[in-house]
Amino acid sequence: MKNIYFILAILALLTQGCNDFLEPKSQDKVVPKTVSQLRELLLGEIIQNKKDYTEYLSVMTDDFADQDGNQYEYRNQLWGYYTWQREPEEGRDLATRNDEAWSELYHAIFTCNIIIDKTPSMHGTDEEKNQLLAETYFLRAQAYFELINLYGEPYESAEQAEKALGVPINEEITIMDNIYSRETLAKVYAKIESDLHESITRFKNTEWTKNVVHPSLDVAYLFASRLHLYKKEYQSAKNYADSVINNERYQLYDLHTAGLTSYSYFINRNNPEIMFCYGMVSFDFIYNYSSTYATYLVSDKLISLFSNDDLRKTTFWDKNKKPHKFSSTNSQSYGNTYRLSEAYLNRAEALVFLGKWESAITDINTIREKRIKNDYEITATNREDALNKVWEERRRELCFEKHRWFDLRRQGMPELRHIFTNGGSRKEYILPTGSKSYTLPIPKKIREQNKIIVNIERPEQQ
Repeated sequence: MKNIYFILAILALLTQGCNDFLEPKSQDKVVPKTVSQLRELLLGEIIQNKKDYTEYLSVMTDDFADQDGNQYEYRNQLWGYYTWQREPEEGRDLATRNDEAWSELYHAIFTCNIIIDKTPSMHGTDEEKNQLLAETYFLRAQAYFELINLYGEPYESAEQAEKALGVPINEEITIMDNIYSRETLAKVYAKIESDLHESITRFKNTEWTKNVVHPSLDVAYLFASRLHLYKKEYQSAKNYADSVINNERYQLYDLHTAGLTSYSYFINRNNPEIMFCYGMVSFDFIYNYSSTYATYLVSDKLISLFSNDDLRKTTFWDKNKKPHKFSSTNSQSYGNTYRLSEAYLNRAEALVFLGKWESAITDINTIREKRIKNDYEITATNREDALNKVWEERRRELCFEKHRWFDLRRQGMPELRHIFTNGGSRKEYILPTGSKSYTLPIPKKIREQNKIIVNIERPEQQ
């Protein structure tokens, strides 16, 4: 990622009058003056940001379990997240792991604000401007969506959202030390939906091309499906998922013929269901690649959900129970992705709540046909059984892709238990059902800078 202060300086220049930034300011600093240059800024600052600022998400879920190994520094840094401490940034034995997601995501929002403001006056065609604005509105909506699901109260209903705590909305296009307060959950979701609608409208006025390093109309439809699923607006969630599935531009990855080995990754350049990739997924702080002994491994609970005939069982993690879906160093592997299988999973869940649970199971079997040898089909006896099977398949298919924590928040915030081992001793930590610890506290450095912002206080862990 480019140096943040250099980028902020460039963005500050963009807030000046048009004549001030049409020409280069020096031989080594070219201020954007065309739409294509702004698009490069968007790509470098947000889409290809090589910092995994939410690497702690996985260890907070039931998909990982601690192992008493030799990487004590890493284990101690993430201990506060793994055990759902009141202040998770504070690890064990003076180790810390600062939460940088808040700052990174608001930096992305600020960058988007500038680009949206300046694009109309930049040199470029209407087609180029529409494309850039469509991508920028999409990425701003995505940033708010991540923020609200990290630091906002879980969404329960439209009525609850009118009073529940969300996150601040930043409309600034200049660098100012403003003090922001939280908006309601409803206002933030309205902002996300407004940006996403604007993105979809503009994408419709551009020519579609398949380019996984930039969002597209199909990606915006998939995000809209996810958004409405989270808001329990199931008909809209289904309709947007239909838009992705029915255009047949993408195909599910057939693991029977993919030829994946222990040296390849599921999230790779040849995967035909990947629609958009961005950022970085890194497990470097979770385990040591060079050692059998790791800090946190794939949990036995997750592994038990995969049958012996499930080809994902040998593709998603390795023989030492280390995640093997991504690589942060292999150029053939991507980071965070939007992919076709999520559209099927979103639609299946929506169908259950719309009373069409038999059709939901059909969608699940469509995925399973490409993943499982021999008898891949499952059945359900009633709506509740169908919902449980849809949620189980979602957990299997999307594991390690940062969906699980957000899914747990919207699936009733169930009780979780983690064991932490230390020199042979074991201590159990419990995250109670519906706990406030399902919401992260605002990072400490932000609270120190902004004394008026309301923090959602988590209980002390026993």
